[in-house]
Amino acid sequence: MEAHFNSPQPPHSPADSPLFVESRILVVDDDPAICDILFHYLADLGVRCQACQDPRSAAERIRAEDFDVILSDIYMPGMTGHDLLAVCIEHRPLTPFVLMTGSPTLENAIGAIRLGAYDYITKPFNLDFVSLTLNRALHYRRLALQNRAYQENLEQQVEERTRELSEFLFHAVQSLSHALEARDPYTQGHANRVARLVIRVAKELGVDEKEFTALRLAAQLHDIGKIGVPDSILQKRGKLTDAEYEVMKDHVNIGHKILSPIPSLREVSRYVHEHHERADGQGYPRGLTLDQIHPHSRILMAVEVCDALATQRCYKEAWEIPRIIAYFQENAGTIFDPAVAGALIKVLETEGDSFLRSWNDGL
Repeated sequence: MEAHFNSPQPPHSPADSPLFVESRILVVDDDPAICDILFHYLADLGVRCQACQDPRSAAERIRAEDFDVILSDIYMPGMTGHDLLAVCIEHRPLTPFVLMTGSPTLENAIGAIRLGAYDYITKPFNLDFVSLTLNRALHYRRLALQNRAYQENLEQQVEERTRELSEFLFHAVQSLSHALEARDPYTQGHANRVARLVIRVAKELGVDEKEFTALRLAAQLHDIGKIGVPDSILQKRGKLTDAEYEVMKDHVNIGHKILSPIPSLREVSRYVHEHHERADGQGYPRGLTLDQIHPHSRILMAVEVCDALATQRCYKEAWEIPRIIAYFQENAGTIFDPAVAGALIKVLETEGDSFLRSWNDGL
């Protein structure tokens, strides 16, 4: 089979393109004459060319090295150009793959494009046409790499902005929490303690770390609705009357109303709304049963109760760890989700003293 290798190049042909200089092109053909001529032609253009007559060896090179363009024959012993194209698509999806064949048919051309080839060259070919095709492929390669770099940079910028917004949101949440605690001295540090323990219990339950931010925010904000509770009730030292208790219970609805209009806190607002529901349906504000309460709300509710039991309040002394564990054992399945109660008990058994010490130290 004769290829037209000696055709003169017209002025300003694609062979003059600076894209060829230092580009890496792999030529694969079982015909040593074609490999040799293409190798020297491309080398003269400044290409760092590699020529390979064994398609299996070429496949290993593609897996190991990155090329700007791959130019391959279709019909070769042991492995076809189509097989090599599949290797390229899997390992080097941004590398344009150009197929060559001495048996050109429309079916072959359409099949090559459908398989993912960038272009198709028929033999015998003119070297000017080869350089034109490779020049277009190198342009495509450059644009593909630029687009990938742009996408990676854009993703990094989005990630940075998201992190900045998350940090801003978290600090804003802490400020709201501190504002509430300034009105209710008996709950100072309560939100931070609940936030710390709620993440520890979530880890024990195998909750995905992606959910931790929402859980931590809910822990910080679970009592935010108490901003709407009068000081006479919020700071009362004695037992609340039934009417006062009804006003206090409304803090979950107030908290939900404050948070739910904020898109990034909509899920958090649900946990806040449900953190006084009970597994047996005897909680408030809606009397939900276990399967109706979000799993994260169940964690928040149990941890919030644990902190209330473990710390001194105007109406009670602080409980010791064994007494708290016994309480959760007795009420698993009625007040608390049994799985959550079990995870909390395990944490208290192994780390309860550490939590109490840190809380007493003011953390």
